[in-house]
Amino acid sequence: MLVLAAIIMMSITVMGTVELMHYSQAENGQESQAFRALNLAECGIAVGLHPQIKPGDPVLKQQTGTDSGFEVVISSEGSRIPINYITDVKYREIIYNLFILWKLTPEEANVAADSLADWVDTNEDLRSQGAEKDYYESRGFADFPRQQGFTSLEEMLLVRGMDAVERAKPDWRNYFSIYGDGLIDLNYAPADVLMAVADAEQGDADTLIRERSGPDGVAGTEDDVTLTTSKAEQLLGMDSATSTSLASYITTDHLTRRVESTGRVGEQRYKIVVIARRQEDGSLNYLARTEE
Repeated sequence: MLVLAAIIMMSITVMGTVELMHYSQAENGQESQAFRALNLAECGIAVGLHPQIKPGDPVLKQQTGTDSGFEVVISSEGSRIPINYITDVKYREIIYNLFILWKLTPEEANVAADSLADWVDTNEDLRSQGAEKDYYESRGFADFPRQQGFTSLEEMLLVRGMDAVERAKPDWRNYFSIYGDGLIDLNYAPADVLMAVADAEQGDADTLIRERSGPDGVAGTEDDVTLTTSKAEQLLGMDSATSTSLASYITTDHLTRRVESTGRVGEQRYKIVVIARRQEDGSLNYLARTEE
């Protein structure tokens, strides 16, 4: 009986050791794939930041093996609304329009827009439906508002009224930027941003997007068309007065590039996002980098 018990114990030990070795090998394999995916994502970033590479270029999507490669998406940070410019009356109006398009009530849109502006400005003057120190102190937040520009999009959730925005549009973060320079890029902005900026109809915004997407109708491909500002304004149905009022807010050649590169090895994915601004000498000023 003792011999049998010893054999059973040895069998259990050996089986456990073998299982542990299999698990360790699998874990090491996953780590190796993740590291390779990171390297491929880095390669994609290097390609995407090259000044001669344009959106839709075939080199942005490469297969490096049977189960590996990278894919890069180039866009403009100007496609997003520069939230730290909300103290400008025009940008406050644009953001209010966007909230209305997202089905907030006029009251909810006014509260959120005014409170965002109160958070960013450097004074304690309360806007009609905004929120300053007294509002936040009454809710236990003595250090709010920050009285400075947002340093992250997540910080916007601390602002009065942003809970309504979160409920109405959970992906609202894709429509704002803390790296903007005050200009909206009409060659990249999505339909609702175009409508909010130019007070345009849905049909006009869709027409512009079809035009800039080129013959294949797909954005981010080789046949994309770069619109001039006058052409974009025409497609949006803007009259001369509107064009004049928006002259300092819109562009069709934004200098800040957003590059999103995803490396792939097997089931492993690694994504890197880099935001860089082109300088007059052609060099790049790196503003942000995130990894997922």
